[in-house]
Amino acid sequence: MKMKWYEYPLYLWCFLQFVLCLIVMCFIKGIKFERWYRGRPIFRFDKNASKINRFFSGTALFWTLLPTDAGIKTIGHEHGHHIQGNYWGPLYLPVIGISSLQNNLKSRYCRRTWENYYKLHPEYQADVWGLIEWENGERVYKGEGV
Repeated sequence: MKMKWYEYPLYLWCFLQFVLCLIVMCFIKGIKFERWYRGRPIFRFDKNASKINRFFSGTALFWTLLPTDAGIKTIGHEHGHHIQGNYWGPLYLPVIGISSLQNNLKSRYCRRTWENYYKLHPEYQADVWGLIEWENGERVYKGEGV
């Protein structure tokens, strides 16, 4: 697919995410393009293929990198991070990325619940921008189609 002229500024504005995404993709085993979601490519990988793959639960750098078992709520959430990346540009990694990684690690290793994870900054905003809403204590995808 040929890049359009209006997409070049996005590569410059989000250059750090783009480079980091390429680096991460080099280390993930068996990563493959799956499909497009709202203008962004989704790449999938088997979580059990390597130790490095097990670390990633979903990553929105410049493209979306997800394990094969991730559902539509994860896709929507990561797309919300893409919107944050487009907004913050070069500040995305220090402002959003570090905070998101820190929240993720705390939820995994410090016995914090995942429900609380999605209520923290910047995760709540990623849910809202990814068309995910809270209904009766559950996260529900409100987007059209898949």
